[in-house]
Amino acid sequence: MKTSIPICLFPLVVTGIVASAVPADRDFVSAESRNALVAAIDERLAAPEFSNTHWGVLFESLEDGEVWYAKNADRNFIPASNQKIPTAAAALLSLGPDFVYKTPLVHTGRIEGSVLDGDLVVFGTGDPTLYERFHQDSRDVFREWAGILRDMGVERITGDIIGDDSAWEGRHVGAGWPHNSLTPWYYAEYGPLQFNENYVDLRFYPPETVDGDLEIVPNVDSDYFTLVDEIEVVEEGRNSIGMNRPVLSNTITLSGTVVAGSSPFERTPTITNPTLFYVTVLKEVLETEGIAVDGNPVDCDNIEGWSHQPDEFPRLATHVSPPLKEIVRLLMKRSQNMYAETLVLTMGWKENGFGTFAGGRSVVGEQLEPFGLDPGEFRFSDGSGLSRHNLISPAAINRINRGMWDSDLREVWLDSFPLAGADGTLGRRMRGTAMEGNVRAKTGTLSAVRALSGYLTSADGEKLLFSIIANGHLTGPRAVDSLVEAVLDQVATFETRPDTAGN
Repeated sequence: MKTSIPICLFPLVVTGIVASAVPADRDFVSAESRNALVAAIDERLAAPEFSNTHWGVLFESLEDGEVWYAKNADRNFIPASNQKIPTAAAALLSLGPDFVYKTPLVHTGRIEGSVLDGDLVVFGTGDPTLYERFHQDSRDVFREWAGILRDMGVERITGDIIGDDSAWEGRHVGAGWPHNSLTPWYYAEYGPLQFNENYVDLRFYPPETVDGDLEIVPNVDSDYFTLVDEIEVVEEGRNSIGMNRPVLSNTITLSGTVVAGSSPFERTPTITNPTLFYVTVLKEVLETEGIAVDGNPVDCDNIEGWSHQPDEFPRLATHVSPPLKEIVRLLMKRSQNMYAETLVLTMGWKENGFGTFAGGRSVVGEQLEPFGLDPGEFRFSDGSGLSRHNLISPAAINRINRGMWDSDLREVWLDSFPLAGADGTLGRRMRGTAMEGNVRAKTGTLSAVRALSGYLTSADGEKLLFSIIANGHLTGPRAVDSLVEAVLDQVATFETRPDTAGN
């Protein structure tokens, strides 16, 4: 049974900071050095440039739960993309790491000779992977379907290409998202039918001279969207592109400047109505592959009285997605917002037969409760962290990460986190430090919000959980990152054992 060193021998209580007493089996720990670590972290967080910043910090041992450092650890903060931690954890727990999305392709009417006399219908369940991260080309699945039809001898479809998105509610953006600024890729809409991550990658090729023509090449060429080029080519300066797509419009206006002779670069605007985007490009691919389509791409919401299930019709194919563990890995490492929202609706759909955000949120609460999270202690307003309505504490985040560490999903979970200096959103950070290849953590960024939560190992091998959230900072994000990394470095290089060199 563990006993504790008397508190008077280890007075780790500083303003705003509480650290637990050290167990007797750690009597090698220098109280003086630990006090120095705590005081050093406290001094960094109290720097004048962060006087308006609200800090939430918690470092604790994975081995025995000893708190190394805590500041406002039980208070709620806006987590930004640290919101993906409860989302991804609940999805893996409820759906399982090997869960796959299945997308049926069916037809109405009948096939006679070379003619499909009816409609082609795709029933969506949320698969987010029809994109170049999982395929050589986002349209590969559509080409496979065209090949199946050609092998059947079909050369013409008399009806429409219908997208059925009735598996989920019609909501496509999260609560609290800024509806006047949904153009950047990270605000992509979500739905049961998703193609090219519901945006368009635009590759810009500047001309060699100001008199030349700027070339803009989308990764998917489609009539679904319109590009309006108002960009000026200049001799010097920097490439600065503005993008504007009005709400419910797919006319994307590009403005700003491009420097002649500069290197190619990429920008990624979103589209609206993912279902119609999906079936529009499907129709275009079918026609490119030699199958004539008499009808139009149609969202089933625009068909009066439409209410069907895929088993009512002859099935042509079923596309099966990569497993959930691969989807979660990309979600966490790239901080892919659309994937996170997809998982919330998917959880609701699997639980209730119909995908709603409220249903998914309920599943999140149920899955995390065994980790010690009361659904009433955090606010879950979206799955990605774009919403400023979300609230969660560093202590709650650590409990999730501890619960996943203790589960049989540990390896899948750890593999999903960005690794400092190696990949994901931490790929270019912490290189050449004790944190490189050590810190596994989820980043989080909104205006005046910065978060980093995950795992690290101290200099003498002790594994730690940590969560650091800054709200209300008036400095730029790089200044916050620099401070956070300095704190992490202090912890990562801290040795609990005395120096025994030469003994």
